[in-house]
Amino acid sequence: MNLKCCLQSLILGILLENFVLAELPDNLKKLEWIIGKWEGQFHGKVRWPTIPTMTYGEILTIAEAPVAAAAGISFLNYSAVSWSHSTKDHLHDEWGYLGVNKNGVATLMTTGNNGFNKIEEGPAQYGLLVLDLKEIGRISFSRDLPVKNLRRTFRILDSKHMEQVLDMQTDTHPKYDGTQEHARIIYEKVA
Repeated sequence: MNLKCCLQSLILGILLENFVLAELPDNLKKLEWIIGKWEGQFHGKVRWPTIPTMTYGEILTIAEAPVAAAAGISFLNYSAVSWSHSTKDHLHDEWGYLGVNKNGVATLMTTGNNGFNKIEEGPAQYGLLVLDLKEIGRISFSRDLPVKNLRRTFRILDSKHMEQVLDMQTDTHPKYDGTQEHARIIYEKVA
């Protein structure tokens, strides 16, 4: 991972670790298990029919966010920074918010440095969060990847480890019925 990427992650981690609410709002309690700083240093694998399989690392930080006073809605801050193990190149970032509505539906809203904005939703439950793509947007000058469907699964493995699996479907791979695995990583909780 390059120095700039490390510094960005470190600064965000310090900012988020210094912001702690007295008590987690009721709507976010089902997601308490996912809060923390998670590092996947050597366990990430990316695969897709049009690219060579590769390994990657990622730092995922999920922390309490200040309540938006005007809306009165509580969210968690979400950030993910990833890099290639073989080249040490910075791959991409995602920044956003994770919240839960009164019906127990979790929503992850992210913006990435690849020009994508996504909204994913799924039931909030302890130890498992399965999010399906609801909306995707792209800035006008980004590479138009024909993503048609996406499913992101966070699963707690034990008190110190969590797995994330990203399944995807694109318009350019119609021979596959439904989604296929694109990325899988195991994180260790470090904070």
